[in-house]
Amino acid sequence: MTIVAPAYILTPSKILRHKAVAFDTKIQKIAPLEELLKLYPQATIIKAPDQLLLPTFANPHLHLEFSANKATLSYGDFIPWLYSVIEHRENLLPMCDRSCLDQALDTILTSGTGAIGAISSYGEDLQACANSPLKVHFFPEIIGSNPAAADVMYASFLERFHQAKKHENHRFKTGVAIHSPYSVHYVLAKKALQIAKKYDSLVTVHFMESKAEREWLDSARGPFAKFFKDLLGQSRPVNDPKEFLELFMEHRTLFVHMIWADEKEWEMVKSMDATIVHCPISNRLLGNGVLDLQKVDPLPYTLATDGLSSNYSLNLYEELKAALFLHPNKNAVTFAKELIERSSTEGYKALGFEGGIIKEQAPADFQLVSLPQDLQNQEEIYLHLILHTSKPQAVYIEGKRHGT
Repeated sequence: MTIVAPAYILTPSKILRHKAVAFDTKIQKIAPLEELLKLYPQATIIKAPDQLLLPTFANPHLHLEFSANKATLSYGDFIPWLYSVIEHRENLLPMCDRSCLDQALDTILTSGTGAIGAISSYGEDLQACANSPLKVHFFPEIIGSNPAAADVMYASFLERFHQAKKHENHRFKTGVAIHSPYSVHYVLAKKALQIAKKYDSLVTVHFMESKAEREWLDSARGPFAKFFKDLLGQSRPVNDPKEFLELFMEHRTLFVHMIWADEKEWEMVKSMDATIVHCPISNRLLGNGVLDLQKVDPLPYTLATDGLSSNYSLNLYEELKAALFLHPNKNAVTFAKELIERSSTEGYKALGFEGGIIKEQAPADFQLVSLPQDLQNQEEIYLHLILHTSKPQAVYIEGKRHGT
């Protein structure tokens, strides 16, 4: 047994003072330190009088296979970025070997995240994810808009899905990723979702990320018209967006981005078992705009970094800062609390893992963060946590410490 005694505890919905946490792999008791010392006289004591204890975060959408990218890919607009991905992926993918993947996962862990949703296009990240201390929901992705290649693409997806299923345990789950309505043929998406239904798998999909996607799916116009004609010889989209959405009606689904979704599409998604995944930095770097959080309500939403193909960091503290400043109409103090709750409790819930909360019998997944020494207003803890934290002092996953 170990007892940690911080200055504050964020549960995260409440702020606790003058309490300590006794834990092994789970949180066994939350009480004043004196009480815990009587209950567990042999426990190891960690005194953290200048630190804050809060749950680890969950990052439900990232692409680890592109973690070698720093400045190779083009930012500023979605279509030039997409062309650069196609041009450079054959070089970038081999550059992210096992060492690169392990380093990315370690960065995620030591920056305060305990659970991830890993979107895997090729399966090269499977072993690294399976061996990580993180809780991982692993999503083999299906992509392909050309009917002639559908059988090959489906066979590849199916093989990667069943390989991932072999690794399943209490901290590793297998889901299904449908890339997007512009890039996955209706029949291919339907077949992959039949697999999701068979295994009761969580589903994730990029939806209405860019204006180009909106224009192409609505009218076969815009920058995607040239893209599909030049690269794939296609003159019209393979999906109607609303017919595509209907495929997800019976699935638990993480809808990623949703920036350019129209009112009818929002209405459809709100009738589903859905969570919205907001990736503010990726959206900004690719010129896609900002998700209108008023449209999301009453659906749950959470934050994610996306991959290093469209971000400079896999650290959710950076994403929290970006979200805080990209939504200026929200009160900074109350919105900071909302963001912390969405990134911890809601993120874990979205991925289907226990955690993201500090309570008795919850997994001992938490982080210790230094507080500004001149903190005056307790209610502003959430805001100053985001503003002044780049990395926690320590991260615990199932009671095991990680970091310095």
